[in-house]
Amino acid sequence: MTKTPSKKKERFISEENIDLQNTQKALLNILDDYSEEKYHSEDSQRALLNILDDYSEEKYHSEDSQRALLNILDDYSDEKKNMENTHSAVLNILEDYSEAKKNAEESTKLKEAFLANMSHEIRTPMNAIIGFSDILSKGKLAAKEMEHVQTIKSAGENLLTIINDILDISKIEAGMMTFEENAFSIKEMVKSLHIMLLGKAEEKKLKLIFKCEESVPNILLGDNTRLSQIIINLVGNAIKFTEKGKVELTVKVLENEEENALLEFAITDTGIGIPEDKLGHIFERFRQAESHTTRKYGGTGLGLSIAKQLVSLQKGILTVTSEFKKGSVFSFSIPYKKSAQTHLIAENIEMKYNMKELSKLKILLVEDNQLNIKLILSLFSSNNLTIQIAENGSIGIEKIKANEFDIILMDMEMPVMNGYEATTFLREELKNRTPIIAMTAHAMAGEKERCLSLGMNDYISKPINANLLFKKIYDLTPNSRQNGNK
Repeated sequence: MTKTPSKKKERFISEENIDLQNTQKALLNILDDYSEEKYHSEDSQRALLNILDDYSEEKYHSEDSQRALLNILDDYSDEKKNMENTHSAVLNILEDYSEAKKNAEESTKLKEAFLANMSHEIRTPMNAIIGFSDILSKGKLAAKEMEHVQTIKSAGENLLTIINDILDISKIEAGMMTFEENAFSIKEMVKSLHIMLLGKAEEKKLKLIFKCEESVPNILLGDNTRLSQIIINLVGNAIKFTEKGKVELTVKVLENEEENALLEFAITDTGIGIPEDKLGHIFERFRQAESHTTRKYGGTGLGLSIAKQLVSLQKGILTVTSEFKKGSVFSFSIPYKKSAQTHLIAENIEMKYNMKELSKLKILLVEDNQLNIKLILSLFSSNNLTIQIAENGSIGIEKIKANEFDIILMDMEMPVMNGYEATTFLREELKNRTPIIAMTAHAMAGEKERCLSLGMNDYISKPINANLLFKKIYDLTPNSRQNGNK
Protein backbone atom coordinates (compact mmCIF):
# COMPACT_ATOMS: atom_id res chain seq x y z
CA MET A 1 0.00 0.00 0.00
CA THR A 2 1.49 3.20 -1.07
CA LYS A 3 2.05 5.80 1.39
CA THR A 4 0.61 9.19 0.61
CA PRO A 5 3.05 12.08 1.32
CA SER A 6 2.00 14.14 4.10
CA LYS A 7 0.67 17.62 3.47
CA LYS A 8 3.63 19.15 5.18
CA LYS A 9 6.16 17.50 2.91
CA GLU A 10 4.26 18.44 -0.23
CA ARG A 11 4.12 22.03 0.85
CA PHE A 12 7.90 22.03 1.39
CA ILE A 13 8.64 20.58 -2.04
CA SER A 14 6.34 23.08 -3.64
CA GLU A 15 8.05 25.96 -1.92
CA GLU A 16 11.45 24.53 -2.80
CA ASN A 17 10.39 24.34 -6.43
CA ILE A 18 9.35 27.91 -6.30
CA ASP A 19 12.65 28.89 -4.70
CA LEU A 20 14.55 26.89 -7.28
CA GLN A 21 12.65 28.55 -10.05
CA ASN A 22 13.25 31.87 -8.48
CA THR A 23 16.91 31.07 -8.08
CA GLN A 24 17.05 29.95 -11.64
CA LYS A 25 15.44 33.17 -12.77
CA ALA A 26 17.75 35.15 -10.61
CA LEU A 27 20.71 33.24 -12.00
CA LEU A 28 19.49 33.84 -15.51
CA ASN A 29 19.09 37.49 -14.66
CA ILE A 30 22.57 37.49 -13.23
CA LEU A 31 23.86 35.77 -16.38
CA ASP A 32 22.01 38.29 -18.48
CA ASP A 33 23.45 41.08 -16.40
CA TYR A 34 26.90 39.54 -16.69
CA SER A 35 26.52 39.13 -20.39
CA GLU A 36 25.39 42.75 -20.70
CA GLU A 37 28.14 43.87 -18.36
CA LYS A 38 30.63 41.90 -20.38
CA TYR A 39 29.28 43.54 -23.50
CA HIS A 40 29.64 46.93 -21.92
CA SER A 41 33.04 45.91 -20.65
CA GLU A 42 34.09 45.01 -24.15
CA ASP A 43 32.73 48.34 -25.38
CA SER A 44 34.62 50.05 -22.63
CA GLN A 45 37.67 48.07 -23.45
CA ARG A 46 37.31 48.94 -27.10
CA ALA A 47 36.71 52.54 -26.17
CA LEU A 48 39.77 52.44 -23.93
CA LEU A 49 41.79 50.89 -26.72
CA ASN A 50 40.49 53.57 -29.08
CA ILE A 51 41.39 56.20 -26.52
CA LEU A 52 44.83 54.68 -26.19
CA ASP A 53 45.12 54.57 -29.98
CA ASP A 54 43.92 58.14 -30.18
CA TYR A 55 46.32 59.10 -27.43
CA SER A 56 49.13 57.37 -29.24
CA GLU A 57 48.15 59.06 -32.52
CA GLU A 58 47.61 62.39 -30.74
CA LYS A 59 51.00 62.03 -29.15
CA TYR A 60 52.42 61.34 -32.57
CA HIS A 61 50.66 64.35 -34.00
CA SER A 62 51.61 66.38 -30.97
CA GLU A 63 55.22 65.58 -31.61
CA ASP A 64 54.72 66.58 -35.27
CA SER A 65 52.98 69.75 -34.15
CA GLN A 66 55.75 70.43 -31.70
CA ARG A 67 58.34 69.91 -34.38
CA ALA A 68 56.31 72.10 -36.79
CA LEU A 69 55.99 74.75 -34.11
CA LEU A 70 59.72 74.64 -33.49
CA ASN A 71 60.29 74.97 -37.25
CA ILE A 72 57.87 77.93 -37.36
CA LEU A 73 59.67 79.51 -34.42
CA ASP A 74 62.96 78.96 -36.21
CA ASP A 75 61.50 80.46 -39.38
CA TYR A 76 60.06 83.36 -37.38
CA SER A 77 63.44 83.89 -35.77
CA ASP A 78 65.08 83.88 -39.22
CA GLU A 79 62.34 86.12 -40.60
CA LYS A 80 62.74 88.51 -37.67
CA LYS A 81 66.47 88.51 -38.25
CA ASN A 82 65.92 89.16 -41.99
CA MET A 83 63.43 91.93 -41.15
CA GLU A 84 65.95 93.52 -38.84
CA ASN A 85 68.56 93.27 -41.58
CA THR A 86 66.09 94.70 -44.11
CA HIS A 87 65.18 97.48 -41.69
CA SER A 88 68.85 98.29 -41.24
CA ALA A 89 69.38 98.18 -44.99
CA VAL A 90 66.39 100.51 -45.55
CA LEU A 91 67.73 102.91 -42.93
CA ASN A 92 71.13 102.84 -44.62
CA ILE A 93 69.50 103.46 -48.01
CA LEU A 94 67.47 106.36 -46.57
CA GLU A 95 70.60 107.81 -45.00
CA ASP A 96 72.46 107.42 -48.30
CA TYR A 97 69.51 108.98 -50.17
CA SER A 98 69.32 111.86 -47.71
CA GLU A 99 73.05 112.44 -48.07
CA ALA A 100 72.87 112.14 -51.87
CA LYS A 101 69.91 114.54 -51.98
CA LYS A 102 71.78 117.00 -49.78
CA ASN A 103 74.86 116.73 -51.98
CA ALA A 104 72.74 117.14 -55.13
CA GLU A 105 71.06 120.25 -53.71
CA GLU A 106 74.42 121.70 -52.72
CA SER A 107 75.77 120.83 -56.17
CA THR A 108 72.77 122.54 -57.82
CA LYS A 109 73.27 125.64 -55.69
CA LEU A 110 76.97 125.70 -56.52
CA LYS A 111 76.19 125.29 -60.22
CA GLU A 112 73.61 128.09 -60.11
CA ALA A 113 76.05 130.33 -58.24
CA PHE A 114 78.76 129.51 -60.77
CA LEU A 115 76.48 130.24 -63.72
CA ALA A 116 75.31 133.48 -62.10
CA ASN A 117 78.89 134.59 -61.49
CA MET A 118 79.96 133.53 -64.97
CA SER A 119 77.00 135.40 -66.45
CA HIS A 120 77.92 138.53 -64.52
CA GLU A 121 81.64 138.35 -65.27
CA ILE A 122 81.15 137.72 -69.00
CA ARG A 123 78.26 140.12 -69.55
CA THR A 124 80.02 143.04 -67.85
CA PRO A 125 82.90 143.30 -70.39
CA MET A 126 80.55 142.17 -73.19
CA ASN A 127 78.40 145.20 -72.43
CA ALA A 128 81.40 147.45 -73.12
CA ILE A 129 82.56 145.53 -76.23
CA ILE A 130 79.17 145.52 -77.96
CA GLY A 131 78.17 148.95 -76.67
CA PHE A 132 81.31 150.79 -77.80
CA SER A 133 81.47 148.95 -81.14
CA ASP A 134 77.85 150.00 -81.74
CA ILE A 135 78.70 153.65 -80.95
CA LEU A 136 81.75 153.49 -83.24
CA SER A 137 79.75 151.97 -86.09
CA LYS A 138 77.45 155.00 -86.05
CA GLY A 139 80.38 157.39 -86.45
CA LYS A 140 82.31 158.46 -89.54
CA LEU A 141 84.88 155.74 -90.14
CA ALA A 142 86.98 154.66 -93.11
CA ALA A 143 85.92 151.43 -94.83
CA LYS A 144 88.73 149.39 -93.25
CA GLU A 145 88.03 150.75 -89.76
CA MET A 146 84.31 150.12 -90.18
CA GLU A 147 85.06 146.51 -91.17
CA HIS A 148 87.15 146.05 -88.01
CA VAL A 149 84.40 147.52 -85.83
CA GLN A 150 81.79 145.27 -87.43
CA THR A 151 84.05 142.26 -86.83
CA ILE A 152 84.41 143.18 -83.14
CA LYS A 153 80.64 143.61 -82.81
CA SER A 154 79.93 140.31 -84.59
CA ALA A 155 82.39 138.43 -82.36
CA GLY A 156 80.79 140.00 -79.29
CA GLU A 157 77.32 138.98 -80.42
CA ASN A 158 78.53 135.40 -81.01
CA LEU A 159 79.90 135.27 -77.48
CA LEU A 160 76.60 136.64 -76.21
CA THR A 161 74.72 133.88 -78.03
CA ILE A 162 76.83 131.26 -76.24
CA ILE A 163 76.21 132.73 -72.79
CA ASN A 164 72.49 133.04 -73.57
CA ASP A 165 72.37 129.35 -74.51
CA ILE A 166 73.93 128.40 -71.19
CA LEU A 167 71.46 130.61 -69.31
CA ASP A 168 68.49 129.16 -71.21
CA ILE A 169 69.58 125.66 -70.16
CA SER A 170 69.73 126.80 -66.53
CA LYS A 171 66.24 128.35 -66.79
CA ILE A 172 64.79 125.16 -68.26
CA GLU A 173 66.42 123.01 -65.56
CA ALA A 174 65.11 125.32 -62.82
CA GLY A 175 61.58 125.24 -64.29
CA MET A 176 61.73 129.02 -64.70
CA MET A 177 61.25 129.16 -68.46
CA THR A 178 58.04 131.11 -69.10
CA PHE A 179 56.07 131.71 -72.29
CA GLU A 180 54.01 134.77 -73.15
CA GLU A 181 50.76 134.90 -75.09
CA ASN A 182 50.87 137.87 -77.45
CA ALA A 183 49.15 138.54 -80.75
CA PHE A 184 51.70 138.26 -83.55
CA SER A 185 51.81 137.83 -87.30
CA ILE A 186 53.43 134.62 -88.48
CA LYS A 187 53.86 135.97 -92.01
CA GLU A 188 55.46 139.24 -90.87
CA MET A 189 57.76 137.34 -88.51
CA VAL A 190 58.88 135.01 -91.31
CA LYS A 191 59.67 138.01 -93.54
CA SER A 192 61.64 139.68 -90.76
CA LEU A 193 63.66 136.54 -89.98
CA HIS A 194 64.41 136.03 -93.66
CA ILE A 195 65.93 139.52 -93.84
CA MET A 196 67.87 138.91 -90.62
CA LEU A 197 69.41 135.60 -91.76
CA LEU A 198 69.85 136.39 -95.45
CA GLY A 199 73.28 137.98 -94.93
CA LYS A 200 74.73 134.78 -93.41
CA ALA A 201 73.38 132.71 -96.30
CA GLU A 202 74.70 135.11 -98.95
CA GLU A 203 78.16 135.03 -97.37
CA LYS A 204 78.24 131.32 -98.25
CA LYS A 205 76.46 131.87 -101.59
CA LEU A 206 73.47 129.83 -100.45
CA LYS A 207 69.85 130.27 -101.47
CA LEU A 208 67.67 131.09 -98.46
CA ILE A 209 63.98 130.45 -99.15
CA PHE A 210 61.19 131.16 -96.65
CA LYS A 211 57.64 130.09 -97.62
CA CYS A 212 54.42 130.51 -95.68
CA GLU A 213 51.38 128.72 -97.15
CA GLU A 214 48.23 130.75 -97.77
CA SER A 215 46.19 128.64 -95.36
CA VAL A 216 48.36 129.76 -92.39
CA PRO A 217 46.36 132.21 -90.20
CA ASN A 218 47.97 135.64 -90.21
CA ILE A 219 47.47 136.56 -86.53
CA LEU A 220 47.99 134.02 -83.76
CA LEU A 221 48.39 134.12 -79.99
CA GLY A 222 51.64 132.80 -78.55
CA ASP A 223 55.26 133.54 -77.71
CA ASN A 224 56.70 134.92 -80.93
CA THR A 225 60.08 135.61 -79.25
CA ARG A 226 60.59 131.93 -78.42
CA LEU A 227 59.33 130.89 -81.86
CA SER A 228 61.85 133.27 -83.45
CA GLN A 229 64.57 131.79 -81.23
CA ILE A 230 63.76 128.25 -82.40
CA ILE A 231 63.68 129.22 -86.10
CA ILE A 232 66.89 131.30 -85.87
CA ASN A 233 68.59 128.37 -84.11
CA LEU A 234 67.53 125.73 -86.66
CA VAL A 235 67.98 127.88 -89.78
CA GLY A 236 71.30 129.20 -88.44
CA ASN A 237 72.43 125.60 -87.89
CA ALA A 238 71.35 124.64 -91.41
CA ILE A 239 73.31 127.55 -92.92
CA LYS A 240 76.38 126.69 -90.81
CA PHE A 241 76.43 123.04 -91.95
CA THR A 242 75.61 123.69 -95.64
CA GLU A 243 78.46 124.45 -98.03
CA LYS A 244 76.44 124.72 -101.25
CA GLY A 245 72.84 124.59 -102.38
CA LYS A 246 69.99 125.98 -100.30
CA VAL A 247 68.27 126.25 -96.97
CA GLU A 248 64.49 126.39 -97.02
CA LEU A 249 61.86 127.13 -94.34
CA THR A 250 58.27 126.07 -95.03
CA VAL A 251 55.35 126.92 -92.74
CA LYS A 252 52.06 125.07 -93.15
CA VAL A 253 48.90 124.14 -91.22
CA LEU A 254 48.57 120.56 -89.98
CA GLU A 255 45.27 121.07 -88.13
CA ASN A 256 42.93 124.02 -88.51
CA GLU A 257 40.15 124.25 -85.93
CA GLU A 258 37.77 127.06 -85.01
CA GLU A 259 39.89 128.40 -82.13
CA ASN A 260 43.25 126.66 -82.59
CA ALA A 261 45.76 125.89 -85.32
CA LEU A 262 48.60 123.37 -85.32
CA LEU A 263 51.46 124.72 -87.42
CA GLU A 264 54.42 122.82 -88.83
CA PHE A 265 57.77 124.49 -89.52
CA ALA A 266 60.13 122.47 -91.72
CA ILE A 267 63.77 123.51 -92.27
CA THR A 268 65.37 121.67 -95.21
CA ASP A 269 69.04 121.95 -96.18
CA THR A 270 71.48 120.43 -98.65
CA GLY A 271 74.27 120.27 -96.08
CA ILE A 272 76.59 117.65 -94.68
CA GLY A 273 73.78 115.53 -93.24
CA ILE A 274 73.90 113.33 -90.17
CA PRO A 275 74.96 109.66 -90.07
CA GLU A 276 72.07 107.36 -89.11
CA ASP A 277 73.84 106.06 -85.99
CA LYS A 278 74.30 109.64 -84.74
CA LEU A 279 70.69 110.82 -85.12
CA GLY A 280 69.76 109.62 -81.64
CA HIS A 281 72.37 111.83 -79.98
CA ILE A 282 72.08 115.18 -81.73
CA PHE A 283 69.52 116.59 -79.26
CA GLU A 284 71.72 115.77 -76.27
CA ARG A 285 73.45 118.68 -74.58
CA PHE A 286 77.05 119.41 -75.53
CA ARG A 287 76.86 116.74 -78.26
CA GLN A 288 77.41 117.13 -81.97
CA ALA A 289 77.25 114.40 -84.56
CA GLU A 290 81.04 114.15 -84.95
CA SER A 291 83.88 115.38 -82.73
CA HIS A 292 85.55 117.17 -85.64
CA THR A 293 82.30 119.08 -86.31
CA THR A 294 82.94 121.37 -83.34
CA ARG A 295 86.48 122.07 -84.49
CA LYS A 296 85.43 122.84 -88.07
CA TYR A 297 82.10 124.60 -87.58
CA GLY A 298 82.21 125.74 -83.96
CA GLY A 299 79.28 125.81 -81.56
CA THR A 300 78.57 124.60 -78.05
CA GLY A 301 76.28 121.67 -78.83
CA LEU A 302 73.48 123.36 -76.86
CA GLY A 303 71.39 124.85 -79.66
CA LEU A 304 69.45 121.76 -80.74
CA SER A 305 68.84 120.67 -77.15
CA ILE A 306 67.41 124.10 -76.29
CA ALA A 307 65.27 124.16 -79.45
CA LYS A 308 63.82 120.72 -78.68
CA GLN A 309 62.98 121.69 -75.10
CA LEU A 310 61.45 125.03 -76.12
CA VAL A 311 59.23 123.16 -78.59
CA SER A 312 58.33 120.50 -76.02
CA LEU A 313 57.47 123.09 -73.34
CA GLN A 314 54.97 124.60 -75.80
CA LYS A 315 53.33 121.16 -76.27
CA GLY A 316 55.03 120.63 -79.61
CA ILE A 317 57.26 118.00 -81.24
CA LEU A 318 60.65 118.38 -82.96
CA THR A 319 61.91 115.62 -85.27
CA VAL A 320 64.74 115.16 -87.74
CA THR A 321 65.36 113.08 -90.85
CA SER A 322 68.72 113.10 -92.57
CA GLU A 323 70.85 111.47 -95.23
CA PHE A 324 74.59 111.63 -94.70
CA LYS A 325 76.34 114.04 -97.11
CA LYS A 326 73.00 114.94 -98.76
CA GLY A 327 71.12 117.05 -96.24
CA SER A 328 68.67 117.15 -93.34
CA VAL A 329 65.10 118.13 -92.53
CA PHE A 330 64.26 119.47 -89.08
CA SER A 331 60.50 119.70 -88.52
CA PHE A 332 58.65 120.97 -85.50
CA SER A 333 54.97 121.56 -84.79
CA ILE A 334 53.46 123.87 -82.16
CA PRO A 335 49.76 124.50 -81.41
CA TYR A 336 48.65 128.16 -81.30
CA LYS A 337 45.40 129.88 -80.44
CA LYS A 338 43.76 131.95 -83.15
CA SER A 339 43.29 135.67 -82.62
CA ALA A 340 40.17 137.68 -83.39
CA GLN A 341 42.46 140.33 -84.89
CA THR A 342 43.11 140.26 -88.61
CA HIS A 343 45.95 142.81 -88.58
CA LEU A 344 48.33 144.12 -85.95
CA ILE A 345 48.31 147.78 -85.02
CA ALA A 346 51.72 149.26 -85.82
CA GLU A 347 52.14 150.77 -82.34
CA ASN A 348 52.02 147.30 -80.82
CA ILE A 349 55.18 146.20 -82.55
CA GLU A 350 57.15 149.43 -82.91
CA MET A 351 59.50 150.67 -80.22
CA LYS A 352 58.72 154.37 -79.72
CA TYR A 353 60.12 157.03 -77.43
CA ASN A 354 60.56 160.77 -77.55
CA MET A 355 64.24 161.71 -77.19
CA LYS A 356 63.35 165.37 -76.63
CA GLU A 357 61.29 164.39 -73.57
CA LEU A 358 64.08 162.13 -72.32
CA SER A 359 66.58 165.01 -72.50
CA LYS A 360 64.55 166.88 -69.85
CA LEU A 361 64.91 164.09 -67.27
CA LYS A 362 67.19 163.96 -64.24
CA ILE A 363 68.72 160.50 -64.34
CA LEU A 364 70.87 158.78 -61.70
CA LEU A 365 73.15 155.87 -62.66
CA VAL A 366 74.25 153.72 -59.71
CA GLU A 367 77.16 151.69 -61.16
CA ASP A 368 80.70 150.76 -60.06
CA ASN A 369 82.22 149.36 -63.26
CA GLN A 370 84.20 152.11 -65.01
CA LEU A 371 83.77 150.61 -68.50
CA ASN A 372 80.00 150.55 -68.07
CA ILE A 373 80.01 154.10 -66.69
CA LYS A 374 82.00 155.33 -69.71
CA LEU A 375 79.66 153.50 -72.07
CA ILE A 376 76.47 154.97 -70.55
CA LEU A 377 78.01 158.47 -70.41
CA SER A 378 79.01 158.21 -74.07
CA LEU A 379 75.65 156.77 -75.09
CA PHE A 380 73.67 159.41 -73.18
CA SER A 381 75.81 162.41 -74.15
CA SER A 382 75.55 161.52 -77.84
CA ASN A 383 71.76 161.73 -77.40
CA ASN A 384 71.87 164.95 -75.31
CA LEU A 385 70.85 163.22 -72.08
CA THR A 386 72.31 164.29 -68.73
CA ILE A 387 73.13 161.84 -65.98
CA GLN A 388 74.67 161.76 -62.49
CA ILE A 389 76.88 158.89 -61.28
CA ALA A 390 76.99 157.08 -57.92
CA GLU A 391 79.69 154.38 -57.58
CA ASN A 392 77.70 152.22 -55.12
CA GLY A 393 74.33 151.97 -53.42
CA SER A 394 75.37 153.93 -50.34
CA ILE A 395 76.52 156.94 -52.40
CA GLY A 396 73.37 156.58 -54.49
CA ILE A 397 71.14 156.87 -51.40
CA GLU A 398 72.94 160.02 -50.27
CA LYS A 399 72.47 161.57 -53.72
CA ILE A 400 68.78 160.64 -53.70
CA LYS A 401 68.35 162.25 -50.25
CA ALA A 402 69.91 165.49 -51.56
CA ASN A 403 68.28 165.58 -55.03
CA GLU A 404 65.11 164.71 -56.87
CA PHE A 405 65.53 162.32 -59.80
CA ASP A 406 63.05 161.28 -62.45
CA ILE A 407 64.49 157.78 -62.73
CA ILE A 408 67.26 155.59 -61.27
CA LEU A 409 69.34 153.08 -63.26
CA MET A 410 70.53 150.56 -60.67
CA ASP A 411 73.35 148.05 -61.06
CA MET A 412 73.07 144.98 -58.81
CA GLU A 413 76.62 143.91 -57.93
CA MET A 414 78.51 146.76 -56.23
CA PRO A 415 80.85 147.16 -53.24
CA VAL A 416 79.76 148.71 -49.89
CA MET A 417 76.02 148.43 -50.72
CA ASN A 418 74.67 146.48 -53.68
CA GLY A 419 71.59 147.25 -55.75
CA TYR A 420 69.31 144.85 -53.85
CA GLU A 421 70.16 146.46 -50.51
CA ALA A 422 69.94 150.01 -51.88
CA THR A 423 66.49 149.37 -53.42
CA THR A 424 65.18 147.78 -50.22
CA PHE A 425 66.39 150.77 -48.18
CA LEU A 426 64.84 153.28 -50.61
CA ARG A 427 61.47 151.54 -50.66
CA GLU A 428 61.15 150.49 -47.01
CA GLU A 429 63.12 153.09 -45.04
CA LEU A 430 62.90 156.25 -47.16
CA LYS A 431 59.52 155.36 -48.70
CA ASN A 432 60.94 156.68 -51.98
CA ARG A 433 58.91 155.85 -55.08
CA THR A 434 61.23 157.08 -57.82
CA PRO A 435 61.11 154.54 -60.71
CA ILE A 436 64.07 152.15 -60.69
CA ILE A 437 65.30 150.11 -63.64
CA ALA A 438 67.57 147.21 -62.71
CA MET A 439 70.58 147.14 -65.03
CA THR A 440 72.29 143.86 -64.31
CA ALA A 441 74.76 141.44 -65.80
CA HIS A 442 72.88 138.68 -63.99
CA ALA A 443 70.44 137.05 -66.36
CA MET A 444 69.70 133.84 -64.46
CA ALA A 445 66.27 132.30 -64.00
CA GLY A 446 64.31 134.28 -61.44
CA GLU A 447 66.59 137.34 -61.46
CA LYS A 448 63.95 139.61 -63.01
CA GLU A 449 61.33 138.38 -60.53
CA ARG A 450 63.70 139.00 -57.62
CA CYS A 451 64.37 142.58 -58.74
CA LEU A 452 60.67 143.35 -59.21
CA SER A 453 59.77 141.80 -55.85
CA LEU A 454 62.13 144.26 -54.12
CA GLY A 455 60.26 147.21 -55.59
CA MET A 456 62.10 147.88 -58.83
CA ASN A 457 59.87 148.93 -61.72
CA ASP A 458 61.63 147.25 -64.63
CA TYR A 459 64.63 145.16 -65.59
CA ILE A 460 67.18 145.14 -68.42
CA SER A 461 70.09 142.74 -68.75
CA LYS A 462 73.58 143.58 -69.98
CA PRO A 463 74.79 144.03 -72.68
CA ILE A 464 72.42 146.99 -72.78
CA ASN A 465 70.25 147.50 -75.84
CA ALA A 466 70.20 151.32 -76.08
CA ASN A 467 66.84 151.57 -77.84
CA LEU A 468 65.22 149.23 -75.33
CA LEU A 469 66.68 151.20 -72.41
CA PHE A 470 65.41 154.52 -73.81
CA LYS A 471 61.96 153.02 -74.31
CA LYS A 472 61.82 151.69 -70.75
CA ILE A 473 62.89 155.10 -69.38
CA TYR A 474 60.27 156.80 -71.54
CA ASP A 475 57.49 154.39 -70.47
CA LEU A 476 58.20 154.84 -66.75
CA THR A 477 58.82 158.57 -66.43
CA PRO A 478 55.55 160.01 -67.79
CA ASN A 479 53.63 157.77 -65.40
CA SER A 480 55.83 158.85 -62.49
CA ARG A 481 55.19 162.53 -63.22
CA GLN A 482 51.44 162.01 -63.54
CA ASN A 483 51.26 160.15 -60.22
CA GLY A 484 53.49 162.63 -58.38
CA ASN A 485 56.08 160.04 -57.52
CA LYS A 486 59.13 162.23 -58.04
